[in-house]
Amino acid sequence: MSITPNATPRNGRNTMAIAAALCTLTLTLGACSLFGNGDAKRDPSGVATESSKADAFKVKVGDCLEKPSGSEVKDVTIIPCPQDHDFEAFAATNLEDSTYPGDAVITQKAEDFCSKEFATFIGKPFDESGLEMTYFFPTSESWTTGDKEIVCLVGGVAGAQSKGSLKDSKK
Repeated sequence: MSITPNATPRNGRNTMAIAAALCTLTLTLGACSLFGNGDAKRDPSGVATESSKADAFKVKVGDCLEKPSGSEVKDVTIIPCPQDHDFEAFAATNLEDSTYPGDAVITQKAEDFCSKEFATFIGKPFDESGLEMTYFFPTSESWTTGDKEIVCLVGGVAGAQSKGSLKDSKK
């Protein structure tokens, strides 16, 4: 199974054309993990309690994570949000298509969904923000195993780390 994120850092002056020209980070996320059930160390309410490796498919809305390195990623490092982190998962949805609609369609659906949810979460439209946004979305391979989820991630201004949640930050 795989999920591919599309890194789209923008600020208020960037346009879709500029965003399309920016570097796209492609990661292949695997369903296997070397750690127990593949999830991060969490308290009973589901909040991460310490930095720990987790299966990439275990990322939940509200999780904060370290930027994955390399081009193939099976695990991510989930970090308690009060600590420095690169991204925060702020929204997720499952696509309803019965067959894989193709990379271009899924990318557009992810961009549309995450941009809309960004404004609600941050308190400012994405195209007026200096924050970065990226998202994981299913590939044709992961789709065949039932993966239809888009997970939206927000990162700090110009790739800077954040501490705490960016919710309602209006940045």
